[in-house]
Amino acid sequence: MILGILFTIQNKKTKAIDLSQKFEISTRTVYRYIDILCGAGVPILSKTGKDGGFYIADYYKVREFFLTREEKQYLIELLSTKDDQNAKYLKLKFSAIGTF
Repeated sequence: MILGILFTIQNKKTKAIDLSQKFEISTRTVYRYIDILCGAGVPILSKTGKDGGFYIADYYKVREFFLTREEKQYLIELLSTKDDQNAKYLKLKFSAIGTF
């Protein structure tokens, strides 16, 4: 789930409540995961208000070495068991960031 949050906020600004609903976790858990990602060096920013939410600084991109080869392969295999558009999209994305 923490990687799901990472990839979601990398693509667009997202509110904690929306993340909690998407991943079926509490908003408190979302805040905990955001803290963990910040502690790992991911520059997460937040904006308050109607158009607020969490997002990752424009200059930061998840690099290929962020995940080990085994972790990427595991995620691809896991996503292969899902039959929805999001899973297919993520599978393609993970396949593109590493050679197996």
